[in-house]
Formats: sequence, C-alpha cells, structure tokens
Amino acid sequence: MAKTLVWCDLSTEQLENIRHPHPKKGLTSRDWLAKFLGISDPHNPKDAISLDWYVHALQFGEELKLADDKLSGLFSIAKAVHCRSTQERLQIDRSFQYCKDLLLAHSVQRPPYSIGLFTLSEMKQILDWFLDTYYRHYKLYQYAFTSRVVMNTSQTHPLDVVELPPELPKLNDAMTDEQWQAQLTEEQKKVEQEERAAAEAAAAAEDEERNRRLREEYEAAVPDEIKDRVAAAVERELALLKKNMEEQFQSQLVVLQDKVQQLETRVPA
Repeated sequence: MAKTLVWCDLSTEQLENIRHPHPKKGLTSRDWLAKFLGISDPHNPKDAISLDWYVHALQFGEELKLADDKLSGLFSIAKAVHCRSTQERLQIDRSFQYCKDLLLAHSVQRPPYSIGLFTLSEMKQILDWFLDTYYRHYKLYQYAFTSRVVMNTSQTHPLDVVELPPELPKLNDAMTDEQWQAQLTEEQKKVEQEERAAAEAAAAAEDEERNRRLREEYEAAVPDEIKDRVAAAVERELALLKKNMEEQFQSQLVVLQDKVQQLETRVPA
C-alpha cells in the first residue's frame, strides 16, 4: 500500500504564511519554511543547502501554478528524495529510481497502491525539473553531505609500557556473611523476575500464534476462485502500468546519464 505524502510536511496555512510573510514579524518566506521544518540554525552549511533546495521546490511549484495539495505533495517528494539520498548515500541510479517510484505513486489513481495527485503532463514537467536541477548537481550534494572523519593515532614503544600488578582488595573491605546472604537473595530475586518475564513473553507469543491461526482460517474461508480473479486482475493492471512508465523513465535516465557524463568531461581534473 502506497503512503501518500500530501500534507505530510506543509499544510495550507503554512503554505500561505510562506507565500505572504507578515512584514511586522520580520520573517521572510525562507525563515517561515525553516521554522515549519524545525531547522534551528539556517546558517549551518548543510541545513542551508537543504533549505535552498526546499525553497527552490516551492518556487517551481508556484511556477506551475499548482494547487495547495499538489504543492505540498511536490515539496514532500523533493524533501524525501533529498533526505534519503544524502543520509543513505544512494548511487544516482537508485536515487532516481526512488524519485520515479514516488512520482508514480502520486500520478496514477489506483488506490490503495497510488493516487492521482499529478496529471501526466505535470509528472513529466516535475521529472524534467528533477533531472535539470537536483540530479545535474547530484555529486555536489553527495560531497557536501559526506561526513568528515578524522582519526588521530599515536605510537608507543613496548619498552615504554610498565605493567603493574593488580591491586588486591583489603581484608577490611570484605563482605560480612550477612551482606553475602543479602547479595545472594537479590540475585535470586532477579532470576525469578527474568523467569516471570520469559513466561509472560511466551504467553504473548502463544496468543499471537493463536490469532494468526484464526486469521488464516478466516482467509481460507474465502473461495479461492474469487481471490485468484481479483489478484490476477490487479496484477495485470499493475504490470501494464509499470511497463509503460518504466519505458518513459528509462529514456529519461539515459538522457540524465548523458548529461552527467558531458558535465564530467567539461570539469578539469
């Protein structure tokens, strides 16, 4: 089941504050967006780069004159692609595939698998925008969000190390018989608590297994012919839809790779 990203990050009221910031409050549209996203330090280099990308996504949506629900969905898709690509350090083909999957899930009315938020024309425009902006500078984003690792090493000669014998405890610090018995009692209580917790976990697992068997018996009561017909019809529709969209996306991927290769050849080593 697809998870819709509409209203996931920005609501209609928040979009209106970003479009028309109140001059008396002294906040710009960028400041409002940082506030809504929980970015406390917009001047931090990584947060500033992310904020630039988010502002650019909203500006592009305004250029397309998208409604609030479409604008919110576009913003959340751009944010999700950027966050996952930088956090998981995805290769460009995997990131682009994730972007295509999100767009497809918001461009075809096939509930509960996808919703028809964007039209086919809007989806193509959004995909071209991703190619011309984010993926054109994808390696720069990856470089900017790569954490710097610094390792400090030191060398010590074996002859410089002096081993000291272990310090034995004093007899005055030894436990009395009463203290030893109290410690044994406490350990026994811990063992009993662990056994009770294990018994409760086993009982919960048994309940879960019983519920699973009940669900299987319920599903088995549904005629197989009906389930097979529904599953086959859904599978045919999805297979045809996926084939058509994959052909379109594959051509776009080839164009992207050619553009990236041209840019790499122009940049001096």
